[in-house]
Amino acid sequence: MYYEKFVTSLRVDDRFLREENGVVKIPFGTEYSLYLKNLESRDAVVSVSIDGKDILDGNQLIVRGNSSTNLLGFLKNNVVKNKFRFIELTKEIEDLVGYNPEDSIIRIEFTYEKKKQNNYIINTIYNSEPTIYHKDWNYKDWNYTYCDYNNYNVNTTSMGGNSSCCNYSNISESSPRSFDDVGITVYGGDCRQDFYTSYVGDLEDVSHTIVLRLSGYKDNKKVSTFITTKEKIYCPSCGKPNRSSNKFCTNCGGILL
Repeated sequence: MYYEKFVTSLRVDDRFLREENGVVKIPFGTEYSLYLKNLESRDAVVSVSIDGKDILDGNQLIVRGNSSTNLLGFLKNNVVKNKFRFIELTKEIEDLVGYNPEDSIIRIEFTYEKKKQNNYIINTIYNSEPTIYHKDWNYKDWNYTYCDYNNYNVNTTSMGGNSSCCNYSNISESSPRSFDDVGITVYGGDCRQDFYTSYVGDLEDVSHTIVLRLSGYKDNKKVSTFITTKEKIYCPSCGKPNRSSNKFCTNCGGILL
């Protein structure tokens, strides 16, 4: 999903899963990661919650300007040790852990740095680290964490200030979820992703939100295979294959469901 120059997608191994109207169809039992890409030139500070719970241990991610990161799983004490795994919320599991209205929901809230004034002098060859420092920036309200992992530029931080939120969701109200397709994200297999401290400049007063919903069902049947962004969408009216990014058929102009 793309919003305000920020991209969020689910990845399974090296494959990106397709999102349709804010919903991602994914087989129960699948381990996934969260791919975050910042298309702005400014850094973005990101909060992530899954099933209504903060999965960053009270921290936030820093996604540098014009870069991306792939969050592998749950963060605890600045280390990710377990992947995300999506499982079905069965009656037995619901009796044990309860039912949360936000189950199956992934919420990403991000805030950009303020634009720099023209009189700021920034030396981009200051050091080899991706962070650029400036003596006039105010760091007193911030405590950050940064990491590099397998060529990913991943960062976390905890924020001392408050920010307002412009909520955004592309989930279609015409297709409300049924209980049967609800799942939850639990601790999956072992992995290793380490974080360490870094900095960012003052943030804007407004934050933005992207919401995705995971579903293990499609057409009242359990999803058995992944629907990736590379797969073609077939028009229900004329049968012509279309690119996954198309909203309307290139042959007959009908809407692609």
